[in-house]
Amino acid sequence: MLHHNTVPTTSSLRLLRGRGHRRPQPNRFQEHLQRLERATSRVDQRPPRLQALQLNGLGPLSQDARIFLQRTNENAHLLLNLSRIMRTGGSVGHLDDRSPKSLSSLPHMMRRVEELQRQNDCIGRRLMSIHARRRRRRRESDDHPRPDAELSQELSQITTQSYLPDSMSDVFRDSGCALKLPADSGELLRLLRPRIVLYFGLMDGRSLGRVVLQLYTEAAPLVVLQFIRTCQRQRPHEFAVRRVFPNLWLEGYLLGCNKQRELSADPPPLLRDPMEFDTRVLSHERHNCVLSCSKEYCVHGFPGGAINFSISFKPLPAANGQRVAFGRVVRGAKVIASMQLYGTKNGKMIRPLVITHCDVL
Repeated sequence: MLHHNTVPTTSSLRLLRGRGHRRPQPNRFQEHLQRLERATSRVDQRPPRLQALQLNGLGPLSQDARIFLQRTNENAHLLLNLSRIMRTGGSVGHLDDRSPKSLSSLPHMMRRVEELQRQNDCIGRRLMSIHARRRRRRRESDDHPRPDAELSQELSQITTQSYLPDSMSDVFRDSGCALKLPADSGELLRLLRPRIVLYFGLMDGRSLGRVVLQLYTEAAPLVVLQFIRTCQRQRPHEFAVRRVFPNLWLEGYLLGCNKQRELSADPPPLLRDPMEFDTRVLSHERHNCVLSCSKEYCVHGFPGGAINFSISFKPLPAANGQRVAFGRVVRGAKVIASMQLYGTKNGKMIRPLVITHCDVL
């Protein structure tokens, strides 16, 4: 640095001139900031990948969707099976080998019309045969007319033969016994097709209704005889309803009178011994409300002398050959059907059922 009292020399002037023309240097801090802005890292600087399934919950959602579809398919199959059971009416056996049964009354009405048509045809054939016989006998007979009593007896025999099975005489003929059948058609019908009436009710005194049962003597003669004895003597306390299975049957028993066998003038049959029976008399598949008992009881005898019987609520094709049907309900089928309300699946009765009165028609 020069003082005022000194004279500038050439070297000093050159130095001052050089200081005046020096370039300004940049700030090092700014250079450092610029280098930091242009700096790049050698490590992966991309943002981390986020799993969308974990953030959005798509994994459990798809699993829930698969479970929902599986449950929907199972419910659809269950509804199909339920509809198939409703169509078949809960028939026993495999569902595919049986034709579906309609729940409407139209098939029953059609069968009833066909049965009436067959009966009308039978009556027409009988009338034609009667007129033909009368014309033939008039031509062959002399001038003396036939009495009306003989004609009425002939008509009663024809009516009885048409009402009863055609093989009835063959059955009695093959049995080898000299059985004298009554000549009167009414007595013959009461012997081979007796009818009894049972009045059902509840334990509290409420009456359910009157049921008329037609018995078939040739199916199980000893069992039918015991039913007739009990109803003739009007002993309803010997009947008892034990179990009720809805949509199947009701089970009951009839107490025997083996203790009074020796004292009675007309002793009852021995129900503990094997007895005669025929399972082909009445079909379980054709009729509902069929009165039957187990075939094993007829072969080996009823245990304790009490008759275990059942009344079906619907036709049971599986019971053919396994149970002996010896009667059916001809009046009061609605009363029998209403008894399903008092039973459970295991047969236990909700309210006890009793038979208040019995008689023979």
